[in-house]
Amino acid sequence: MVRPAAANAAQHEKESMMPPSREDITRALAPLSTVLAADDFRLEVSHTDAHGVTLTITAGPTACPTCLVPEHITRRMAEQHLNALVRAQWHVEIAYPTDAGE
Repeated sequence: MVRPAAANAAQHEKESMMPPSREDITRALAPLSTVLAADDFRLEVSHTDAHGVTLTITAGPTACPTCLVPEHITRRMAEQHLNALVRAQWHVEIAYPTDAGE
Protein backbone atom coordinates (compact mmCIF):
# COMPACT_ATOMS: atom_id res chain seq x y z
CA MET A 1 0.00 0.00 0.00
CA VAL A 2 1.37 3.41 -0.99
CA ARG A 3 1.08 6.02 1.71
CA PRO A 4 -0.27 9.45 0.68
CA ALA A 5 3.00 11.27 1.44
CA ALA A 6 4.96 8.82 -0.70
CA ALA A 7 2.39 9.08 -3.49
CA ASN A 8 2.55 12.90 -3.38
CA ALA A 9 6.36 12.83 -3.49
CA ALA A 10 6.30 10.44 -6.47
CA GLN A 11 3.77 12.63 -8.30
CA HIS A 12 5.84 15.77 -7.61
CA GLU A 13 8.99 14.07 -8.93
CA LYS A 14 7.15 12.95 -12.07
CA GLU A 15 5.77 16.47 -12.68
CA SER A 16 9.21 18.06 -12.17
CA MET A 17 10.60 15.85 -14.95
CA MET A 18 7.94 17.00 -17.42
CA PRO A 19 8.88 20.00 -19.56
CA PRO A 20 7.04 23.21 -18.68
CA SER A 21 4.12 24.25 -20.84
CA ARG A 22 4.10 27.38 -22.99
CA GLU A 23 1.63 28.91 -20.52
CA ASP A 24 3.97 28.17 -17.59
CA ILE A 25 6.88 29.79 -19.43
CA THR A 26 4.84 32.86 -20.36
CA ARG A 27 3.63 33.17 -16.77
CA ALA A 28 7.22 32.85 -15.44
CA LEU A 29 8.35 35.63 -17.79
CA ALA A 30 5.41 37.94 -16.95
CA PRO A 31 7.53 40.18 -14.67
CA LEU A 32 10.02 40.74 -17.50
CA SER A 33 7.14 41.46 -19.89
CA THR A 34 5.74 44.01 -17.43
CA VAL A 35 9.07 45.82 -17.14
CA LEU A 36 9.40 46.00 -20.92
CA ALA A 37 5.79 47.17 -21.35
CA ALA A 38 6.47 50.15 -19.08
CA ASP A 39 8.67 51.53 -21.88
CA ASP A 40 6.33 50.43 -24.71
CA PHE A 41 8.19 47.25 -25.62
CA ARG A 42 6.36 43.95 -26.13
CA LEU A 43 7.71 40.51 -25.34
CA GLU A 44 6.73 37.53 -27.47
CA VAL A 45 7.74 34.12 -26.19
CA SER A 46 8.34 31.17 -28.50
CA HIS A 47 8.92 27.83 -26.79
CA THR A 48 11.60 26.06 -28.82
CA ASP A 49 12.16 22.88 -26.79
CA ALA A 50 12.00 21.51 -23.24
CA HIS A 51 14.35 24.16 -21.87
CA GLY A 52 14.68 26.59 -24.74
CA VAL A 53 12.88 29.79 -25.60
CA THR A 54 13.19 32.59 -28.11
CA LEU A 55 12.20 36.01 -26.84
CA THR A 56 11.27 38.57 -29.48
CA ILE A 57 11.12 42.13 -28.26
CA THR A 58 9.32 44.67 -30.40
CA ALA A 59 9.13 48.41 -29.89
CA GLY A 60 5.90 50.34 -29.81
CA PRO A 61 5.53 53.88 -31.18
CA THR A 62 6.50 55.53 -27.88
CA ALA A 63 9.28 53.09 -26.95
CA CYS A 64 12.27 54.52 -25.15
CA PRO A 65 15.33 53.37 -27.12
CA THR A 66 17.74 54.17 -24.29
CA CYS A 67 15.62 52.26 -21.77
CA LEU A 68 16.29 48.84 -23.29
CA VAL A 69 19.13 47.13 -21.42
CA PRO A 70 21.78 45.12 -23.31
CA GLU A 71 20.72 41.67 -24.52
CA HIS A 72 22.95 39.78 -22.07
CA ILE A 73 21.18 41.44 -19.13
CA THR A 74 17.74 40.62 -20.53
CA ARG A 75 18.91 37.03 -21.11
CA ARG A 76 20.14 36.75 -17.52
CA MET A 77 16.85 38.13 -16.18
CA ALA A 78 14.87 35.66 -18.31
CA GLU A 79 17.04 32.75 -17.15
CA GLN A 80 16.46 33.70 -13.50
CA HIS A 81 12.68 33.74 -14.00
CA LEU A 82 12.79 30.44 -15.91
CA ASN A 83 15.00 28.78 -13.29
CA ALA A 84 12.37 29.67 -10.70
CA LEU A 85 9.93 27.66 -12.83
CA VAL A 86 12.20 24.67 -13.55
CA ARG A 87 15.79 24.44 -12.38
CA ALA A 88 17.59 23.59 -15.61
CA GLN A 89 20.13 24.82 -18.10
CA TRP A 90 17.95 27.13 -20.20
CA HIS A 91 18.77 28.18 -23.74
CA VAL A 92 17.44 31.71 -24.26
CA GLU A 93 17.70 33.43 -27.63
CA ILE A 94 16.74 37.08 -27.87
CA ALA A 95 15.70 39.16 -30.86
CA TYR A 96 15.87 42.89 -30.16
CA PRO A 97 14.29 45.59 -32.30
CA THR A 98 16.77 47.21 -34.65
CA ASP A 99 15.47 50.60 -33.72
CA ALA A 100 12.84 51.98 -31.34
CA GLY A 101 10.49 52.92 -34.17
CA GLU A 102 9.75 49.31 -35.14
